[in-house]
Amino acid sequence: MSAEIIYGKVDGLGETFGRFVVMTMDVPWNLVGSRLGGKPAKVVMTEGLENEYLDKLVRELPEVDTVVGIGGGVAIDTAKYFSWKRGCKAVFIPTIVSVNAYATPGAAVRFSGKVNYLGNVIPDKIIIDFPAIQSAPKRLNTAGTGDIYSCRTALFDWKLAHEKNGEFYDDKIAGESRRILSTLVGNAGEIKNVTEKGIKTLVQLHIDTNNVQLAAKSPRPEEGSEHLFFYALEELTGRAFVHGEVVGTGIYVLTHFQNNEEAIVEGEMEAMGLLFRPQDYGINQDEFIRTVLEMKRYSSEAKSMFSIVDVVDITREDAEMLWKKLA
Repeated sequence: MSAEIIYGKVDGLGETFGRFVVMTMDVPWNLVGSRLGGKPAKVVMTEGLENEYLDKLVRELPEVDTVVGIGGGVAIDTAKYFSWKRGCKAVFIPTIVSVNAYATPGAAVRFSGKVNYLGNVIPDKIIIDFPAIQSAPKRLNTAGTGDIYSCRTALFDWKLAHEKNGEFYDDKIAGESRRILSTLVGNAGEIKNVTEKGIKTLVQLHIDTNNVQLAAKSPRPEEGSEHLFFYALEELTGRAFVHGEVVGTGIYVLTHFQNNEEAIVEGEMEAMGLLFRPQDYGINQDEFIRTVLEMKRYSSEAKSMFSIVDVVDITREDAEMLWKKLA
């Protein structure tokens, strides 16, 4: 990623954007709007990532030089899609680092609830406003570990796909993903306490995970079967969740099926402050069990990448046992 990374404060930087439109939500806009500088042509309180809504914004908003995404993944992915469709510059100001949307080129667009990654946007600037990020609940920042720690299960799935199906696999790229994991775990305390060093670590590792995916020309080094739990849960419940927390649950669940040291995974996620237990984000036993059992179907219907779910049986007994471990 060649974006300019600005650490510190957002104050006055809006004056450098030319004519711009903002994609945001109430809370993040209230945190930085009065400090941004410049006068936006329009401030849009984003309503989601369904393709019909995003295309409506592209059609109806005024011509601008820059689109500015302020907030979490929804606001930034909305800005990303707008930038891709309009061909304008993008500036991302994440006010939480719960997801890696600001560091990845594709927007997570929903088509009838199914996620498709569209576009290839490299922002002009990524602005890390420490006061805004540190003012958020800690869980909305420690959740940012989910899309980095997922390298652990994703690498297992990638190697499995190579061994079973002859899929492309690169030891050097996999080694870089393992370095990313080591750096993440090694800075667990800073991340859990949302220090400036912890924030910088998450930002850099989000960028690094994007770079390994670009090198592999695939999400394989970072995204695997653990994300199936998130997608299946979202489809099953129709509710929105903090992405990284649900991915954390997926990491634990799929680590079990990978026979890949789930006790170590549990300890490392707790050390980073990642809330990964279903009850942490309001999922009950029935929803959890149904989601675990739906992962195979979702993977098949969505034509997801080959993973551990394609080679193991997943039974109700497995799901009930995992619920008891996580409860």
